Order: sequence, then C-alpha cells, then structure tokens
Amino acid sequence: MGKVKTILKYVASVFLVLLVSLCIYTFVVTDLMKKDYANVFGYTYFVVATGSMSGTIEVNDIIFVKITKDAKVNDIITFKNKDGSLITHRLVSKNGDKYITKGDVNNVSDEEISKDQMVGRVVNVVSPSFIIKSIAIFLIVFILLALFNFDQIIEKYILKEQKKNAKLPNDLFSNPNRIEEPSTGLTVTIALDEMEKIKDSNEEEADNVEATQEIEVLSFDDYMVEEPVKKKKRDTKEKETVDLVVSILKCKKNHVAKARMNKKWLTKYQYVYKLCQLLVNDNSIKLTEEINNPPFKEIYDYDLDRVGLTETIRNKIYDMPIYVFLRLLTYAILYNDDEMFDGIYKILKYKVQIDKDNKFKQISKNDKTASKQLHTLIEFMKKVSNRFDNKNVFELDKIERMVRIGNY
Repeated sequence: MGKVKTILKYVASVFLVLLVSLCIYTFVVTDLMKKDYANVFGYTYFVVATGSMSGTIEVNDIIFVKITKDAKVNDIITFKNKDGSLITHRLVSKNGDKYITKGDVNNVSDEEISKDQMVGRVVNVVSPSFIIKSIAIFLIVFILLALFNFDQIIEKYILKEQKKNAKLPNDLFSNPNRIEEPSTGLTVTIALDEMEKIKDSNEEEADNVEATQEIEVLSFDDYMVEEPVKKKKRDTKEKETVDLVVSILKCKKNHVAKARMNKKWLTKYQYVYKLCQLLVNDNSIKLTEEINNPPFKEIYDYDLDRVGLTETIRNKIYDMPIYVFLRLLTYAILYNDDEMFDGIYKILKYKVQIDKDNKFKQISKNDKTASKQLHTLIEFMKKVSNRFDNKNVFELDKIERMVRIGNY
C-alpha cells in the first residue's frame, strides 16, 4: 500500500509540474514572443470563439491541433486568414496547394487559402462541460470516500493534536489467557545504593570515552559527527525519559534496600544482554526472533496507571530508540519491577513487529551517539555482574561469545 501511495504521489507531482510548465511556456510564446500559438511537441491548442462549427465544435470548446500542412477532404483544420485571425473550419475541397474550407453551419464556403496558411489538423475536442463533469465526479468520489472513512479522516486531520499520543494499540497489554508464572530461588543480592554508584560512575566514564574506542567496539569503518544542536536535543529527550522511569522505580521500591535477583530475573538479565550483543553485531533478523520469542511469559491485564505506566509515559517510551528500551529493561530488572519490565518489553515487541525497514532494529553506522549509549549500557551490565556475581551465574562473557559466532 505504501508503494502505491508513493507512485500516485509521484505521478500527481509530475502531472502538476507538466501542467504548470505548459502554462508558463504558452504565456512566454504567445504573450512575450508574440507568436500565434505554442508548439508543444508538434501540437498546439486553441479555445473556439464562434459557433461556425456548431454541432461538432461549440463555443469555448478546447481544440487540440496537430501542426501539419497535410489534410484530407472532410478534415477539420485550423488556418490563418488573410487578416491574421485563426479560423477552424472543415476542409471541403482541395486543388493542389489550394484549399477550400467551410463552417458546418455556414451557407457559403470561405475564401480559398493556400497550403502555407494552414496551421494544422484538429485531432481532439474537449468541452468545458466535460471538464466540469470530471471535477464533479472527482468531488463525488472524494465525498463518498470521506463518508466511508469519516472516522479515520477526523482522527487524522481534525483530531490529530488530541490523538498524537495514541500510538499504541489498546489491546497491547491485555490477554486473559496468559499469566506470569511465579518463580523462586535467590541467586544474587544487590545493594541498590551500590548499583546506583556503578550506574553513575559508568555514565561518567562514558562521557570521557574517546570516539575511536566507541567506533572500535562497534566495528564501524567510518562515522559522521552529528549536528550539535540536534544531538543535544535528542540526548535531553532520552535522558528525561530514562530519569522519569528510574524515578518511578525508586518511588515504588523506596522501602527496599537490596534487590534480590531470583532465577526469573537472572534469565531476563541475560536476555537483555543478548539483545544488546545482537544489536552491536547488527543481526536484526535474530534480534527480531529473540524479541518475539522471549524466554519468559508475559504479564497481562494489570492496572497500567497503578504501576506507573500512564499513557503519557508509555508514549514517551514508545518514541525512544531501541538502546533506550534496553536500558530501561535493565533498570526494571535491577529494581525487581515485574510490571514495568513487562510494559516496556511489550512496547519494544510491538515496535519491532511494525518496523519493516529495520530503522528501529538497527543502529546506523553514522550514529555516534547511539553507539556510545549502547556501549555504555553493555559496560554497565558487565560491571553489575562482576561486582555481585559470586557464583558465576551471569555468564555474560559466554553469551557475548555465542552471539559473536552465531551459536546460541
């Protein structure tokens, strides 16, 4: 459907350009250069001023004339009279280079003209009524389409401001047939204040990382520096969204001093790390597979507003690039927030499913900011695992190796 729209838009644009060009060309030739008519690839056109050909050609009809000196008896031709006026009559007889013409409703023939006076032969006649009917048909079709698609048109053009945040389908978070299975068994204990220190120190280090190091990590051959104003605006928007979600997580877990990561959360931690590595390796096919088939069951039918995922926040998250989604999922894991993780994951899954051109599932080689953010997240996840993994259960190095060789 998108290709059809593109083709129609292209055809309409070409037609409009040709029409405007024709009008300009005709004006230049007839008004500025003072010629009798414009020659457009061997054709010209006139508006009929009299009714001498009534029944065949009416007053105000538009005639299209092929510029030629050859004509057969009974052809309708346009010629230049002795006084310089242009006349369109029927050729009734010819004798060598001498032509006799006559209007269909006239009683007498015209004065004899020479072949040189002939402009050309009429090949088509368009009535103003035909143009008016065509416009009327177009309007009727447009009105019918408007009636059949009234709600979509209202939503798209009239209520676009009110609906600009309504990007996610209503049933994205509801499915009565699927529930999260409980899981037990502690594997690692993480002090939240220490985890926050790791996050802050890692972000500070990331600001000092040389561009060459970032490029080397992601195996980019070349890159372009993003425009400072645009980069600053994007960074601010992403930071505001991340800070907003983290603040919600902190408020919900303000009574918790330690995050206890059970087997379920460890699986999710490894899962998010695998997504990061697939993104680094630009494997959008496997990335899509993993996101559509996660190693955990999704939660459905919970109060989104109660868990902090209001419509405004959901749509803020929806507008984020993929590396921000992965960062938010990591924070939801570390704060043990099932619903927040599940809500962010569902939006991520939806965006991957509708992303047909891989713009969301890939990081451009020229996007220095995105590569830096992804590198920062990977280093942060490694530091958390190294600091608190006393049983070798995170196994992030193994995941990284497996992703690199495509064997997992």
